[in-house]
Amino acid sequence: MTLTGLAQTDAPTAALVASASTDATATVVTLRGEPDVLTLSALVDVLARVIGDFDGPVIVDLAHTELIDAGTVRALARAWRFLDDRGRTLTLRSPSASAVQVLGLVDLAHLIERADARRSTAGEPHASSNGDAA
Repeated sequence: MTLTGLAQTDAPTAALVASASTDATATVVTLRGEPDVLTLSALVDVLARVIGDFDGPVIVDLAHTELIDAGTVRALARAWRFLDDRGRTLTLRSPSASAVQVLGLVDLAHLIERADARRSTAGEPHASSNGDAA
């Protein structure tokens, strides 16, 4: 099952696609593009539907997003708190270096999926791995 939300302004580069898919272990929300105040509704809509319609952990894949703004951080924090209060988890996968810095500043770095956990589930090194042996 796949859910998709699309927010686009008049500027062709200001687009965000937030989609969700489920697998046997989690629901993965994938963001593509640049989330900002104008596109926040697409993210919030998909997160709300995923949280309401599916059980279990939620993973937000940020691999196709370079920057995240305050609204995105706030939406992710609220989703994490909501899920955590109900015994569910929210994990952030593959954030950019700038997103890691922002998440660290607001004490949300603990939500970032660890590279060694990713390697153990995928069977191969994570793209951000420095090549050290696990």
